[in-house]
Amino acid sequence: MATVLITGATDGIGLAMARQYAKLGHRLILVGGRPFPQLTDPLFTPQTYCQADLAQPTAAESVASWLLAQQINALDLLIHNAGTGYFGSLAKQTLDQIDELLTVNLHSPIALTHRLFPWLQKACGQVVFVSSVATAVPTPEYAVYGASKAALEGFARSLRVEWQSQVTVQTIRPGATRTGMHQKIGLTQEQMNWEKFPSAETVASKIVQAIESKRPSATIGFGNKLLRFVGRNGRPLLDPTLQKSAPQLSSQSWRNSPSTCLITGAADGIGRALALRYAQAGYRIVGLDIDGNKAAQTHADVEALGGKVHFVIGDLSNRANLAEILPQLVDFAPFNCVIHNAGINAVGKFETIPLKKQQAMLHLNLHAPLWLTAELFRQDWLTPDASFVFLSSLSYFASYPGAAVYAASKDGLANYARSLRAAWRGDNCLTVFPGPVRTAHARRYSPDNSREDGRMLPETLAEAIFRAEQGGNSRLIPGAQNKLMGLAGHLFPSLLEMAMKKVILEKFEGR
Repeated sequence: MATVLITGATDGIGLAMARQYAKLGHRLILVGGRPFPQLTDPLFTPQTYCQADLAQPTAAESVASWLLAQQINALDLLIHNAGTGYFGSLAKQTLDQIDELLTVNLHSPIALTHRLFPWLQKACGQVVFVSSVATAVPTPEYAVYGASKAALEGFARSLRVEWQSQVTVQTIRPGATRTGMHQKIGLTQEQMNWEKFPSAETVASKIVQAIESKRPSATIGFGNKLLRFVGRNGRPLLDPTLQKSAPQLSSQSWRNSPSTCLITGAADGIGRALALRYAQAGYRIVGLDIDGNKAAQTHADVEALGGKVHFVIGDLSNRANLAEILPQLVDFAPFNCVIHNAGINAVGKFETIPLKKQQAMLHLNLHAPLWLTAELFRQDWLTPDASFVFLSSLSYFASYPGAAVYAASKDGLANYARSLRAAWRGDNCLTVFPGPVRTAHARRYSPDNSREDGRMLPETLAEAIFRAEQGGNSRLIPGAQNKLMGLAGHLFPSLLEMAMKKVILEKFEGR
Protein backbone atom coordinates (compact mmCIF):
# COMPACT_ATOMS: atom_id res chain seq x y z
CA MET A 1 0.00 0.00 0.00
CA ALA A 2 1.42 3.35 -1.08
CA THR A 3 0.81 6.72 0.54
CA VAL A 4 -0.49 9.08 -2.15
CA LEU A 5 -0.95 12.84 -1.73
CA ILE A 6 -3.07 14.62 -4.35
CA THR A 7 -3.60 18.38 -4.47
CA GLY A 8 -6.76 19.82 -5.98
CA ALA A 9 -8.51 16.63 -4.90
CA THR A 10 -12.03 17.94 -4.21
CA ASP A 11 -13.26 17.87 -7.80
CA GLY A 12 -12.32 17.33 -11.43
CA ILE A 13 -9.27 15.27 -12.34
CA GLY A 14 -7.98 15.28 -8.76
CA LEU A 15 -11.13 13.68 -7.35
CA ALA A 16 -11.26 11.18 -10.20
CA MET A 17 -7.63 10.14 -9.50
CA ALA A 18 -8.40 9.85 -5.77
CA ARG A 19 -11.22 7.42 -6.48
CA GLN A 20 -8.96 5.30 -8.67
CA TYR A 21 -6.18 5.15 -6.09
CA ALA A 22 -8.75 4.30 -3.41
CA LYS A 23 -9.92 1.32 -5.48
CA LEU A 24 -6.30 0.19 -5.68
CA GLY A 25 -6.14 0.18 -1.89
CA HIS A 26 -3.67 3.00 -1.37
CA ARG A 27 -3.62 5.37 1.56
CA LEU A 28 -4.92 8.75 0.44
CA ILE A 29 -4.01 12.27 1.51
CA LEU A 30 -6.36 14.65 -0.24
CA VAL A 31 -5.56 18.37 -0.27
CA GLY A 32 -8.10 21.04 -1.19
CA GLY A 33 -9.34 24.48 -0.26
CA ARG A 34 -12.96 23.66 0.53
CA PRO A 35 -14.09 23.36 4.16
CA PHE A 36 -14.50 19.76 5.28
CA PRO A 37 -18.27 20.02 6.03
CA GLN A 38 -18.94 20.85 2.38
CA LEU A 39 -17.46 17.55 1.16
CA THR A 40 -19.96 14.73 0.77
CA ASP A 41 -17.86 12.02 -0.88
CA PRO A 42 -16.98 9.27 1.66
CA LEU A 43 -13.36 9.47 0.52
CA PHE A 44 -13.01 12.62 2.61
CA THR A 45 -12.51 11.93 6.30
CA PRO A 46 -10.56 13.72 9.03
CA GLN A 47 -7.82 11.16 8.42
CA THR A 48 -7.63 11.71 4.65
CA TYR A 49 -8.49 15.37 4.08
CA CYS A 50 -6.13 18.29 4.61
CA GLN A 51 -7.68 21.69 4.00
CA ALA A 52 -5.10 24.11 2.60
CA ASP A 53 -5.57 27.15 0.39
CA LEU A 54 -2.80 26.84 -2.21
CA ALA A 55 -3.17 30.51 -3.08
CA GLN A 56 -1.75 31.36 0.36
CA PRO A 57 1.99 31.37 1.19
CA THR A 58 1.37 29.25 4.29
CA ALA A 59 -0.09 26.31 2.35
CA ALA A 60 3.06 24.15 2.27
CA GLU A 61 3.61 24.50 5.99
CA SER A 62 -0.06 23.70 6.63
CA VAL A 63 0.26 20.44 4.70
CA ALA A 64 3.50 19.52 6.46
CA SER A 65 1.96 20.20 9.88
CA TRP A 66 -1.05 18.07 9.00
CA LEU A 67 1.21 15.17 7.96
CA LEU A 68 3.13 15.40 11.23
CA ALA A 69 -0.11 15.49 13.22
CA GLN A 70 -1.25 12.33 11.39
CA GLN A 71 2.15 10.72 12.10
CA ILE A 72 2.81 10.28 8.38
CA ASN A 73 6.56 10.37 7.82
CA ALA A 74 6.94 9.19 4.22
CA LEU A 75 5.27 9.84 0.87
CA ASP A 76 5.39 7.37 -1.99
CA LEU A 77 3.61 9.62 -4.45
CA LEU A 78 3.00 13.37 -4.53
CA ILE A 79 0.72 14.53 -7.35
CA HIS A 80 0.63 18.29 -8.00
CA ASN A 81 -2.74 18.45 -9.68
CA ALA A 82 -4.28 21.68 -8.34
CA GLY A 83 -4.52 24.52 -10.80
CA THR A 84 -6.45 27.60 -11.80
CA GLY A 85 -6.81 29.55 -15.02
CA TYR A 86 -7.79 32.73 -16.78
CA PHE A 87 -9.28 33.30 -20.21
CA GLY A 88 -9.33 36.68 -21.94
CA SER A 89 -7.11 39.49 -23.11
CA LEU A 90 -3.80 39.54 -21.27
CA ALA A 91 -4.06 43.34 -21.30
CA LYS A 92 -7.19 43.11 -19.16
CA GLN A 93 -5.88 40.55 -16.70
CA THR A 94 -5.39 42.26 -13.35
CA LEU A 95 -2.19 41.97 -11.32
CA ASP A 96 -4.14 40.10 -8.64
CA GLN A 97 -5.25 37.57 -11.23
CA ILE A 98 -1.69 37.18 -12.53
CA ASP A 99 -0.38 36.57 -9.03
CA GLU A 100 -3.12 34.13 -8.04
CA LEU A 101 -2.55 32.06 -11.15
CA LEU A 102 1.22 31.95 -10.75
CA THR A 103 0.91 31.22 -7.03
CA VAL A 104 -1.46 28.26 -7.39
CA ASN A 105 0.04 26.79 -10.56
CA LEU A 106 3.74 27.39 -9.89
CA HIS A 107 4.71 28.71 -6.46
CA SER A 108 2.58 26.22 -4.57
CA PRO A 109 3.98 23.08 -6.28
CA ILE A 110 7.52 24.39 -5.81
CA ALA A 111 6.93 25.23 -2.14
CA LEU A 112 5.25 21.90 -1.40
CA THR A 113 8.00 19.96 -3.16
CA HIS A 114 10.63 21.90 -1.20
CA ARG A 115 8.89 21.33 2.15
CA LEU A 116 8.00 17.67 1.57
CA PHE A 117 11.37 16.55 0.24
CA PRO A 118 12.20 14.66 3.48
CA TRP A 119 8.95 12.67 3.16
CA LEU A 120 9.68 11.84 -0.49
CA GLN A 121 13.33 11.03 0.13
CA LYS A 122 12.49 8.60 2.92
CA ALA A 123 10.22 6.58 0.64
CA CYS A 124 12.38 6.98 -2.50
CA GLY A 125 9.12 8.39 -3.75
CA GLN A 126 7.76 9.97 -6.88
CA VAL A 127 6.59 13.53 -7.52
CA VAL A 128 4.28 14.25 -10.45
CA PHE A 129 3.64 17.68 -11.94
CA VAL A 130 0.40 17.90 -13.91
CA SER A 131 1.14 20.38 -16.66
CA SER A 132 -0.78 20.99 -19.89
CA VAL A 133 -0.40 20.41 -23.59
CA ALA A 134 -0.90 24.19 -23.85
CA THR A 135 2.81 24.62 -23.07
CA ALA A 136 3.64 23.54 -26.63
CA VAL A 137 1.67 26.25 -28.43
CA PRO A 138 1.00 29.99 -28.15
CA THR A 139 -1.95 30.71 -25.87
CA PRO A 140 -2.89 34.36 -26.55
CA GLU A 141 -6.06 34.32 -24.44
CA TYR A 142 -4.57 32.45 -21.52
CA ALA A 143 -0.95 33.51 -21.77
CA VAL A 144 -0.20 33.55 -18.03
CA TYR A 145 -1.71 30.09 -17.63
CA GLY A 146 0.55 28.78 -20.38
CA ALA A 147 3.53 30.52 -18.81
CA SER A 148 2.79 29.00 -15.40
CA LYS A 149 2.64 25.48 -16.80
CA ALA A 150 5.73 25.97 -18.96
CA ALA A 151 7.59 27.20 -15.89
CA LEU A 152 6.42 24.13 -13.98
CA GLU A 153 7.82 21.90 -16.72
CA GLY A 154 11.13 23.76 -16.74
CA PHE A 155 11.38 23.31 -12.98
CA ALA A 156 10.57 19.60 -13.18
CA ARG A 157 13.08 18.97 -15.97
CA SER A 158 15.98 20.41 -13.99
CA LEU A 159 14.82 18.91 -10.68
CA ARG A 160 14.65 15.47 -12.29
CA VAL A 161 18.38 15.64 -13.02
CA GLU A 162 19.14 16.83 -9.47
CA TRP A 163 17.07 14.16 -7.72
CA GLN A 164 18.05 11.24 -9.91
CA SER A 165 18.30 8.04 -7.81
CA GLN A 166 16.61 9.78 -4.84
CA VAL A 167 13.13 10.78 -6.01
CA THR A 168 11.45 10.13 -9.36
CA VAL A 169 10.26 13.36 -11.03
CA GLN A 170 7.64 13.21 -13.74
CA THR A 171 5.68 15.67 -15.88
CA ILE A 172 2.29 14.77 -17.33
CA ARG A 173 0.43 16.89 -19.88
CA PRO A 174 -3.29 16.33 -20.25
CA GLY A 175 -5.26 18.26 -22.81
CA ALA A 176 -8.58 20.03 -22.42
CA THR A 177 -10.81 18.11 -20.00
CA ARG A 178 -14.48 18.41 -19.07
CA THR A 179 -14.24 19.86 -15.57
CA GLY A 180 -15.69 22.79 -13.66
CA MET A 181 -12.63 24.97 -14.29
CA HIS A 182 -14.03 26.40 -17.52
CA GLN A 183 -17.07 27.81 -15.75
CA LYS A 184 -14.94 29.07 -12.85
CA ILE A 185 -12.82 31.21 -15.16
CA GLY A 186 -15.82 32.59 -17.02
CA LEU A 187 -15.63 30.61 -20.26
CA THR A 188 -18.95 30.24 -22.02
CA GLN A 189 -19.75 27.29 -24.26
CA GLU A 190 -19.92 29.72 -27.17
CA GLN A 191 -16.28 30.62 -26.58
CA MET A 192 -15.18 27.04 -26.03
CA ASN A 193 -17.44 24.01 -26.20
CA TRP A 194 -15.96 22.25 -23.21
CA GLU A 195 -18.79 19.72 -23.10
CA LYS A 196 -17.11 17.89 -26.00
CA PHE A 197 -13.90 17.34 -24.04
CA PRO A 198 -13.14 13.94 -22.47
CA SER A 199 -14.40 13.43 -18.94
CA ALA A 200 -12.26 13.88 -15.85
CA GLU A 201 -12.58 10.14 -15.15
CA THR A 202 -11.24 9.22 -18.59
CA VAL A 203 -8.30 11.60 -18.34
CA ALA A 204 -7.55 10.61 -14.73
CA SER A 205 -7.36 6.94 -15.72
CA LYS A 206 -4.78 7.72 -18.38
CA ILE A 207 -2.80 9.91 -15.97
CA VAL A 208 -2.68 7.08 -13.41
CA GLN A 209 -1.38 4.73 -16.11
CA ALA A 210 1.27 7.28 -17.09
CA ILE A 211 2.30 7.69 -13.45
CA GLU A 212 2.79 3.94 -13.15
CA SER A 213 5.14 3.99 -16.15
CA LYS A 214 7.43 6.49 -14.38
CA ARG A 215 8.54 7.91 -17.71
CA PRO A 216 10.12 11.37 -17.35
CA SER A 217 7.21 12.97 -19.20
CA ALA A 218 4.00 11.93 -20.87
CA THR A 219 1.32 13.62 -22.97
CA ILE A 220 -2.19 12.21 -22.64
CA GLY A 221 -4.06 11.34 -25.84
CA PHE A 222 -3.01 10.97 -29.47
CA GLY A 223 -4.45 14.32 -30.52
CA ASN A 224 -2.54 16.09 -27.76
CA LYS A 225 0.66 14.29 -28.69
CA LEU A 226 0.22 15.46 -32.27
CA LEU A 227 -0.47 19.02 -31.10
CA ARG A 228 2.67 18.98 -28.96
CA PHE A 229 4.76 17.68 -31.86
CA VAL A 230 3.46 20.40 -34.17
CA GLY A 231 3.88 23.05 -31.47
CA ARG A 232 7.50 22.12 -30.87
CA ASN A 233 8.55 21.46 -34.46
CA GLY A 234 6.21 23.53 -36.63
CA ARG A 235 6.59 26.91 -34.98
CA PRO A 236 7.24 28.89 -38.23
CA LEU A 237 3.92 27.69 -39.66
CA LEU A 238 1.80 27.31 -36.52
CA ASP A 239 2.47 30.64 -34.83
CA PRO A 240 1.53 32.90 -37.78
CA THR A 241 -1.62 30.84 -38.30
CA LEU A 242 -2.67 31.27 -34.68
CA GLN A 243 -1.81 34.94 -34.81
CA LYS A 244 -4.30 35.48 -37.63
CA SER A 245 -7.14 33.88 -35.66
CA ALA A 246 -6.35 35.27 -32.18
CA PRO A 247 -7.99 38.47 -30.87
CA GLN A 248 -5.36 41.16 -31.26
CA LEU A 249 -4.05 43.57 -28.66
CA SER A 250 -3.77 47.17 -29.76
CA SER A 251 -2.45 50.55 -28.71
CA GLN A 252 -4.05 53.90 -29.46
CA SER A 253 -1.14 55.99 -28.19
CA TRP A 254 -0.63 58.98 -30.49
CA ARG A 255 1.80 61.15 -28.59
CA ASN A 256 4.61 62.44 -30.78
CA SER A 257 7.82 61.82 -28.85
CA PRO A 258 11.40 60.56 -29.38
CA SER A 259 11.92 56.85 -29.91
CA THR A 260 12.15 55.52 -26.38
CA CYS A 261 13.48 52.20 -25.11
CA LEU A 262 12.50 50.95 -21.65
CA ILE A 263 15.06 48.51 -20.18
CA THR A 264 14.78 46.69 -16.87
CA GLY A 265 18.01 45.86 -15.06
CA ALA A 266 19.75 48.53 -17.14
CA ALA A 267 22.42 49.59 -14.66
CA ASP A 268 24.91 46.77 -15.15
CA GLY A 269 25.88 43.76 -17.24
CA ILE A 270 23.70 42.93 -20.21
CA GLY A 271 21.27 45.73 -19.38
CA ARG A 272 24.02 48.34 -19.42
CA ALA A 273 25.30 47.06 -22.77
CA LEU A 274 21.77 47.25 -24.17
CA ALA A 275 21.34 50.81 -22.89
CA LEU A 276 24.54 51.88 -24.63
CA ARG A 277 23.66 50.10 -27.88
CA TYR A 278 20.16 51.52 -28.13
CA ALA A 279 21.43 54.98 -27.19
CA GLN A 280 23.93 54.75 -30.05
CA ALA A 281 21.00 54.01 -32.36
CA GLY A 282 19.29 57.22 -31.28
CA TYR A 283 16.85 55.88 -28.72
CA ARG A 284 16.09 57.74 -25.55
CA ILE A 285 16.78 55.28 -22.72
CA VAL A 286 14.57 54.78 -19.68
CA GLY A 287 16.24 52.36 -17.29
CA LEU A 288 14.70 50.53 -14.32
CA ASP A 289 17.08 49.18 -11.70
CA ILE A 290 17.48 48.67 -7.96
CA ASP A 291 21.14 49.76 -7.84
CA GLY A 292 21.36 53.55 -7.72
CA ASN A 293 25.16 53.72 -7.78
CA LYS A 294 25.56 51.58 -10.89
CA ALA A 295 22.64 53.36 -12.51
CA ALA A 296 24.44 56.68 -12.01
CA GLN A 297 27.54 55.30 -13.73
CA THR A 298 25.56 53.92 -16.68
CA HIS A 299 23.69 57.23 -16.88
CA ALA A 300 27.02 59.02 -17.25
CA ASP A 301 28.25 56.50 -19.84
CA VAL A 302 25.14 56.96 -22.00
CA GLU A 303 25.40 60.75 -21.79
CA ALA A 304 29.07 60.54 -22.75
CA LEU A 305 27.90 59.01 -26.03
CA GLY A 306 25.59 61.94 -26.54
CA GLY A 307 22.52 59.89 -25.63
CA LYS A 308 19.52 60.80 -23.52
CA VAL A 309 18.80 58.65 -20.48
CA HIS A 310 16.67 58.61 -17.37
CA PHE A 311 16.78 56.04 -14.57
CA VAL A 312 13.97 55.02 -12.23
CA ILE A 313 15.30 53.33 -9.10
CA GLY A 314 13.11 50.66 -7.57
CA ASP A 315 12.76 46.96 -6.76
CA LEU A 316 10.66 45.33 -9.46
CA SER A 317 10.40 42.07 -7.50
CA ASN A 318 8.06 43.76 -5.01
CA ARG A 319 4.72 44.49 -6.62
CA ALA A 320 3.97 47.22 -4.07
CA ASN A 321 6.80 49.25 -5.59
CA LEU A 322 4.97 49.51 -8.92
CA ALA A 323 2.80 52.21 -7.38
CA GLU A 324 5.94 54.35 -7.07
CA ILE A 325 7.63 53.24 -10.29
CA LEU A 326 4.77 53.68 -12.77
CA PRO A 327 4.13 57.42 -12.17
CA GLN A 328 7.80 58.04 -12.96
CA LEU A 329 7.37 56.49 -16.42
CA VAL A 330 4.41 58.50 -17.64
CA ASP A 331 6.47 61.47 -18.86
CA PHE A 332 8.53 59.19 -21.14
CA ALA A 333 5.69 57.18 -22.67
CA PRO A 334 4.82 55.91 -25.19
CA PHE A 335 7.60 53.34 -25.52
CA ASN A 336 8.80 52.02 -28.86
CA CYS A 337 10.75 49.14 -27.33
CA VAL A 338 10.51 47.34 -24.00
CA ILE A 339 13.33 45.02 -22.92
CA HIS A 340 12.66 42.70 -19.98
CA ASN A 341 16.23 42.02 -18.90
CA ALA A 342 16.26 42.18 -15.08
CA GLY A 343 16.89 38.87 -13.36
CA ILE A 344 18.63 37.11 -10.50
CA ASN A 345 19.71 33.55 -9.81
CA ALA A 346 20.16 31.18 -6.91
CA VAL A 347 22.30 28.07 -7.28
CA GLY A 348 22.79 24.81 -5.43
CA LYS A 349 20.66 21.77 -4.66
CA PHE A 350 17.02 22.79 -4.79
CA GLU A 351 16.15 21.49 -1.34
CA THR A 352 19.07 23.34 0.28
CA ILE A 353 18.29 26.82 -1.13
CA PRO A 354 15.97 28.80 1.18
CA LEU A 355 12.49 28.92 -0.28
CA LYS A 356 12.17 32.69 0.25
CA LYS A 357 15.25 33.22 -1.91
CA GLN A 358 13.76 31.11 -4.69
CA GLN A 359 10.42 32.87 -4.46
CA ALA A 360 12.11 36.28 -4.74
CA MET A 361 13.77 35.02 -7.92
CA LEU A 362 10.41 34.02 -9.37
CA HIS A 363 8.96 37.43 -8.55
CA LEU A 364 11.72 39.34 -10.35
CA ASN A 365 12.30 36.97 -13.26
CA LEU A 366 8.69 36.08 -14.07
CA HIS A 367 6.09 38.08 -12.16
CA ALA A 368 7.71 41.47 -12.80
CA PRO A 369 7.78 41.23 -16.64
CA LEU A 370 4.15 40.11 -16.64
CA TRP A 371 3.10 42.90 -14.24
CA LEU A 372 4.93 45.55 -16.23
CA THR A 373 3.64 44.34 -19.60
CA ALA A 374 0.06 44.29 -18.33
CA GLU A 375 0.42 47.83 -16.97
CA LEU A 376 1.97 49.17 -20.18
CA PHE A 377 -1.03 47.92 -22.14
CA ARG A 378 -3.50 49.10 -19.50
CA GLN A 379 -2.01 52.60 -19.41
CA ASP A 380 -1.71 52.68 -23.22
CA TRP A 381 1.99 53.52 -22.97
CA LEU A 382 3.08 51.68 -26.12
CA THR A 383 3.36 52.87 -29.67
CA PRO A 384 1.25 50.83 -32.13
CA ASP A 385 4.39 49.15 -33.49
CA ALA A 386 6.23 48.74 -30.18
CA SER A 387 8.70 45.88 -29.81
CA PHE A 388 9.15 43.58 -26.82
CA VAL A 389 12.36 41.75 -25.94
CA PHE A 390 12.35 39.01 -23.29
CA LEU A 391 15.64 37.60 -22.02
CA SER A 392 15.12 33.93 -21.32
CA SER A 393 18.05 31.50 -21.03
CA LEU A 394 19.77 28.68 -22.87
CA SER A 395 18.48 26.52 -20.01
CA TYR A 396 15.19 26.51 -21.95
CA PHE A 397 16.85 23.91 -24.20
CA ALA A 398 19.51 22.46 -21.93
CA SER A 399 17.91 22.38 -18.43
CA TYR A 400 19.75 23.84 -15.44
CA PRO A 401 20.34 21.33 -12.63
CA GLY A 402 21.51 23.33 -9.66
CA ALA A 403 19.18 26.23 -10.51
CA ALA A 404 15.82 24.55 -11.08
CA VAL A 405 13.69 27.53 -10.06
CA TYR A 406 15.73 29.89 -12.24
CA ALA A 407 15.11 27.53 -15.15
CA ALA A 408 11.41 27.59 -14.29
CA SER A 409 11.27 31.37 -14.44
CA LYS A 410 13.01 31.54 -17.80
CA ASP A 411 10.88 28.78 -19.38
CA GLY A 412 7.75 30.56 -18.22
CA LEU A 413 8.99 33.86 -19.62
CA ALA A 414 9.73 32.31 -23.03
CA ASN A 415 6.27 30.78 -23.19
CA TYR A 416 4.59 34.07 -22.27
CA ALA A 417 6.59 35.90 -24.94
CA ARG A 418 5.45 33.43 -27.59
CA SER A 419 1.81 33.99 -26.61
CA LEU A 420 2.26 37.76 -26.52
CA ARG A 421 3.69 37.75 -30.03
CA ALA A 422 0.60 35.92 -31.27
CA ALA A 423 -1.65 38.55 -29.67
CA TRP A 424 0.29 41.76 -30.38
CA ARG A 425 -0.51 43.34 -33.71
CA GLY A 426 2.95 44.90 -33.82
CA ASP A 427 4.18 41.38 -34.63
CA ASN A 428 7.46 42.13 -32.92
CA CYS A 429 8.22 40.16 -29.82
CA LEU A 430 11.73 38.73 -29.53
CA THR A 431 12.76 36.00 -27.09
CA VAL A 432 16.49 35.72 -26.43
CA PHE A 433 18.16 32.55 -25.15
CA PRO A 434 21.68 33.60 -24.14
CA GLY A 435 24.29 31.23 -22.85
CA PRO A 436 27.04 32.26 -20.41
CA VAL A 437 27.86 35.98 -20.61
CA ARG A 438 30.95 37.67 -19.19
CA THR A 439 29.29 39.63 -16.38
CA ALA A 440 29.60 39.91 -12.61
CA HIS A 441 26.26 38.15 -12.35
CA ALA A 442 27.60 35.11 -14.24
CA ARG A 443 30.75 35.02 -12.11
CA ARG A 444 28.68 35.12 -8.94
CA TYR A 445 26.58 32.09 -9.83
CA SER A 446 28.88 29.97 -11.97
CA PRO A 447 30.30 26.76 -10.50
CA ASP A 448 33.57 27.35 -12.35
CA ASN A 449 35.01 30.64 -13.62
CA SER A 450 38.20 29.16 -15.01
CA ARG A 451 36.93 29.57 -18.57
CA GLU A 452 35.44 33.02 -18.26
CA ASP A 453 37.26 34.19 -21.38
CA GLY A 454 35.03 31.86 -23.41
CA ARG A 455 31.87 33.63 -22.31
CA MET A 456 30.18 36.07 -24.65
CA LEU A 457 30.86 39.75 -24.03
CA PRO A 458 27.72 41.67 -23.02
CA GLU A 459 28.42 44.15 -25.83
CA THR A 460 28.43 41.30 -28.37
CA LEU A 461 25.13 40.03 -27.01
CA ALA A 462 23.61 43.52 -27.02
CA GLU A 463 24.55 43.96 -30.69
CA ALA A 464 22.97 40.62 -31.60
CA ILE A 465 19.78 41.51 -29.69
CA PHE A 466 19.58 44.93 -31.35
CA ARG A 467 19.89 43.46 -34.84
CA ALA A 468 17.37 40.69 -34.14
CA GLU A 469 14.83 43.10 -32.62
CA GLN A 470 15.21 45.58 -35.47
CA GLY A 471 14.78 42.72 -37.94
CA GLY A 472 11.50 41.62 -36.36
CA ASN A 473 12.81 38.19 -35.38
CA SER A 474 10.87 36.03 -32.94
CA ARG A 475 13.82 34.10 -31.44
CA LEU A 476 17.53 34.55 -30.95
CA ILE A 477 20.11 32.04 -29.73
CA PRO A 478 23.29 34.13 -29.90
CA GLY A 479 26.54 32.36 -30.78
CA ALA A 480 27.30 29.26 -32.83
CA GLN A 481 28.08 27.07 -29.81
CA ASN A 482 24.85 28.08 -28.11
CA LYS A 483 22.87 27.36 -31.28
CA LEU A 484 24.40 23.88 -31.39
CA MET A 485 23.47 23.30 -27.74
CA GLY A 486 19.94 24.52 -28.40
CA LEU A 487 19.59 22.06 -31.28
CA ALA A 488 20.99 19.23 -29.17
CA GLY A 489 18.55 20.04 -26.40
CA HIS A 490 15.66 19.94 -28.85
CA LEU A 491 16.68 16.66 -30.47
CA PHE A 492 18.34 14.80 -27.59
CA PRO A 493 17.05 16.35 -24.35
CA SER A 494 17.92 13.43 -22.04
CA LEU A 495 21.53 13.25 -23.22
CA LEU A 496 22.02 16.99 -22.81
CA GLU A 497 20.45 16.93 -19.34
CA MET A 498 22.98 14.35 -18.21
CA ALA A 499 25.78 16.42 -19.71
CA MET A 500 24.54 19.49 -17.82
CA LYS A 501 24.62 17.48 -14.60
CA LYS A 502 28.34 16.91 -15.05
CA VAL A 503 29.08 20.42 -16.28
CA ILE A 504 27.10 22.28 -13.62
CA LEU A 505 25.58 20.28 -10.77
CA GLU A 506 28.54 18.07 -9.94
CA LYS A 507 30.79 21.13 -9.84
CA PHE A 508 28.43 22.84 -7.40
CA GLU A 509 28.52 19.74 -5.20
CA GLY A 510 32.31 19.63 -5.36
CA ARG A 511 32.87 23.19 -4.22
